Amino acid sequence: MKVIGIVGSPRKNGNTNILVQQVLESAAEAGVETRTFILNEMNYKGCQGCGYCRSHDKCKLEDDLTEVFDELASADGVVFGSPIYFGQFTGQMRLFLDRCYSLINADFSPRLPVGKKAIIVGVQGAPDPEAFKGVYEEFKGQVSGFMQAEVKDVLIGVGYNIPGEVKNNIELMEKAKNAGLNLFK
Repeated sequence: MKVIGIVGSPRKNGNTNILVQQVLESAAEAGVETRTFILNEMNYKGCQGCGYCRSHDKCKLEDDLTEVFDELASADGVVFGSPIYFGQFTGQMRLFLDRCYSLINADFSPRLPVGKKAIIVGVQGAPDPEAFKGVYEEFKGQVSGFMQAEVKDVLIGVGYNIPGEVKNNIELMEKAKNAGLNLFK
């Protein structure tokens, strides 16, 4: 079994990555192979709208996302993580999601093997957990719809602005740990 983490935060040691790593570390404890992709450290572009992927089985762009998509295809699970910046996922995550268009066929059926398990991790500075509920719900719909993956959990940290703050939320860190342990149960 293999699970990959895709982190859309520009802060490598930020709260989002801390939660994603907590999920992945506990999955590894359960014997699962893990790997993390930090989007901010990668070289890639957003979708160019060229239509190449409509007549071919992959995106025309050959950049760092090629490897991510290969790993995503072979993974049994994925942990998506992004903070909320200005009311939406980060630009890094949105560019990645744009390129996920190449992972669906012209009839919107998935090109990825169906049945993957997924966890969505989000962190926001706003203290109201309902403030960006729509963002998470929309993304959950995309993951379960376009990718036909089973979203096992949505973990949201609220009120965090300083990197590392989330470590003080013992309940959320424990929830992240349990999400990784139970991903395939």
